[in-house]
Amino acid sequence: MDKREEKTLNKIHYSFTKLINEKDYENITIQDILDDSKVSRSTFYAHYKTKDELLLSVTNHIFTHVFSKTLEEEKTHDFSKDAFYDYRHLIEHIFYHVRDEKELFKGILKSNGTQIFLDEFRKQLFRFADSYFNNYPYRGNVPTDLKKHIAVETFIVILKYWINNNFKETPEEISEYFIRAIIPE
Repeated sequence: MDKREEKTLNKIHYSFTKLINEKDYENITIQDILDDSKVSRSTFYAHYKTKDELLLSVTNHIFTHVFSKTLEEEKTHDFSKDAFYDYRHLIEHIFYHVRDEKELFKGILKSNGTQIFLDEFRKQLFRFADSYFNNYPYRGNVPTDLKKHIAVETFIVILKYWINNNFKETPEEISEYFIRAIIPE
C-alpha cells in the first residue's frame, strides 16, 4: 500500500472512531464519514462497500497484522522477534492492539454495531483457538470443540471487562487472566 492510500484509510478510520464515540453505529451514515474525513465517496467505495465492511475491517486488520510473519517493532510493543506460534504473545499482541485502538473499541462496544463486530471477532478468535488446540491438544473431560467455544467466549468476556474497566490492566496482565481462565493448572 502506498503512503497516499495509507493516509486516506487513516482518515476514514479516524473519522469512524470519532463518530462511533459521538453517536450510535446505526445513526452513522457514510455521508457522515465522508464529511468528517474529507474523503470523496468514490474513494471510500474503492476501499469499503458498506459501513459494516468498514467496521469489520477493524477486526480483520488486527488479526491479519497479529498473525503476519513479517512483524515490525511498533510504538507501543515489539513482537517482531517472537516465535510465530507463541500463543501467549499472540494473545498479548491482540490485547495491545485493542488498547492502542481503545477509543474505537469503546465506541463499538457501546453501540448497536457491537454484534456485527463481535460476530467477526469470534470467527477470527475461533480460527486462533482451532490452531491452538490443534498444536496443543486438549486433554480434559470437556470435548475439544466445546473447549474452543469456551476459550473464544472467555476471551470476549475478558475483552469487555477490560474495556469497561478502562484498560486498568496491562495487556500482559489481561492476557494472563485469559490464560488462567482457560488452561487448567
